[in-house]
Amino acid sequence: MGVFHGLSFKQAVATLAIALGLGLAAGAWDLWSDLHQLRREVREHTTANMALVRGLAVESAYMLSSDLAGEVVAGLMQDPLAAEARLSDNFGDVLGRMERPATPTSFPALSQRLFGDMVSYARVLQTQQRGTTIDVGRLEVRLDAGGLMRRYLDHVAASATAGAARTVLLCLLVVAVFYVLITKPLLRITSAIARVDPARPGAFPIELPRRHEGDELGLLVNTVNALLAESQRGLGQRDAAEAELAALARDLERRVEDRTAELSREKAVVERANAELEKAHRHISDGIHYASRIQTALLPDPMALDGVVDDIVIGWRPFDIVGGDYYWTGTFGDKAVIGVMDCTGHGVPGAFMTAVVSSILARVLHHHGHDDPAVILAQLNVLVKAALRQDRADAPADDGLDAAICVLDRSRRKVTFAGAHLPLMVWSNGAMRVIRGDRRSLGYRDSPADADFTRHDLTVAPGDTFYLYTDGLIDQMGADTRRLFGRRRLQDCLSAHAHLPLDQQKDRLFATLDSWRGDQGWRDDMTFIAFRPNFC
Repeated sequence: MGVFHGLSFKQAVATLAIALGLGLAAGAWDLWSDLHQLRREVREHTTANMALVRGLAVESAYMLSSDLAGEVVAGLMQDPLAAEARLSDNFGDVLGRMERPATPTSFPALSQRLFGDMVSYARVLQTQQRGTTIDVGRLEVRLDAGGLMRRYLDHVAASATAGAARTVLLCLLVVAVFYVLITKPLLRITSAIARVDPARPGAFPIELPRRHEGDELGLLVNTVNALLAESQRGLGQRDAAEAELAALARDLERRVEDRTAELSREKAVVERANAELEKAHRHISDGIHYASRIQTALLPDPMALDGVVDDIVIGWRPFDIVGGDYYWTGTFGDKAVIGVMDCTGHGVPGAFMTAVVSSILARVLHHHGHDDPAVILAQLNVLVKAALRQDRADAPADDGLDAAICVLDRSRRKVTFAGAHLPLMVWSNGAMRVIRGDRRSLGYRDSPADADFTRHDLTVAPGDTFYLYTDGLIDQMGADTRRLFGRRRLQDCLSAHAHLPLDQQKDRLFATLDSWRGDQGWRDDMTFIAFRPNFC
C-alpha cells in the first residue's frame, strides 16, 4: 500500500505541475495576444492616419509646397507614438519633417525585438494625370519603439495580478478534479490487477468502479477482463492477418509492375513532347536573335558626330534580347541631333515600337525640320498617333513613348533641348544641373494632337558635359534597401565621376547599378548617352 500511496503522491505532483503549466501557458497566451493586439491596433491606427492625410500630402508633393507639407507632418505628429514624420517629393527632396526625442526605456533591445519591425511606415504618393498614374512624392512615419514598449509594459503590469490569481485557482481546481475522477479510481484498479492469479485469471474479475461505466476507466477494466479470454482467438486472428498481408503484398507487387510499365510508356510520350517543345523554342529563340540583329542595325553610328562632339559614349542595354529603347545621332550641316526614346513595353512588343519610331523620326528630321527639338517632339507625337491609329476614339491600342532630344548648333555655340517626360543633365563649372522635360508623353490616345513642348537654349562652355537617359536606369530595385535607384543617386554618381573620360563614367555608372541591383533582376530597358560638344 505504501507503493500506491507513493504513486498517488507522484500523480498529485504531476497533476499540479500540469495545472501550473496550463496556468502559465494561459498567462503567456494572454501576453502574446495582448502584444499582437497592440501591434495590430498601432499599425491600423498609423495606416489610417497616413490615409487620412494622403490627399493633402499628394497636393503638397505635387505643388512642392513646404507649408502644406508642414501641416501634414504636424498632423501626423499628434500621435504620441510618432517619433518622426517626413514628406518628400519624387526627387528625394524633403518638403516637411518633424521629430521628437525617443522615449527612454530600460529594455531597449527587447523593445526593438518586439516592435522594431513595425516602427517604419512609408507610402508612395501618386496622382492621376490624363489616365496615367504619376509618382509625386513619398510620405514616411517612424514610431517610437520605446513608447510602444512602455505602453505594453503598463498593460502587462495591470494584468499580472489577475493572471497570477487565476493560475493559482486553476491549479487547485485541476488537482482536486483529477484526484477524485482519475487518481483514486485508478489506484483501486491497479490494486485489483495485482491480486489476479496468473494461473486462473478468469476467476478474479476486476470490479468496475462506480460511476465509471462509460468512460476510459470503465473501458480499461472491460479490456483487462477480456484480455485473457481473447488471447487464443487473438493468436488465430494474427495468423489470418499474416496470410492476408502476404496476399496483399503479392497483389501490390503485381500492381507496381503494371504501373512501372505504364509510366515507361508515358515517359516516352513526354520525351517526344519535350523534344517538340525544344524544337519550337529553338525556332522562336533564333527568330528573336535575328530580330536583335535587325534592331541593332537600325541604331545609328555615333561616329557620324565626329567634329561636332569631342567625345560621346552610348550605353544601350535591352531588358530582353530585343528592347523598347531607341536612340538617334546624326548631323545636318553644322547642326547635329542626339536623342533617346523610351517606347511602350520591352521585348518583342517594345522592339516593334522602336521600328515604328525609327521610321517616323527619320521622316520628321528629313521632311519636317531638325533645328528645333520642341518641333521635332510635336511632329513625332502627331505622326506616331496617326501611324498607330491612336488619333481616333476607337483606337485598338494605347501605346507611345517618352523622348529627350538635343540639337547642337556649332555656329551659335548652343545646345537646344526639349523633353517629353525625360530630362537632360548638364555638368558645368563643377556642378550638375537638371533640366526637366515636359510632363507629357508622345503618341498615346490621351496625348493631345496639338501638344507643344518647351524649348531650352543652353550656351556651351568648354568642358561642359551633357547626359541623356531613359527611366530604366533610375527604376532598378536595390537588393538590400528594396528601393529604386532614383534620380538623386544617378546625379550623385555622375557628379562623383564627372572628371573622368566619358567611357570610364559609363563603366562606373553601370558598375554602380549592378552593385545596387545585387541579385535582383533587371526591370526595364536602359539607354544612357553622354557627350561633350566641340564648338571650338
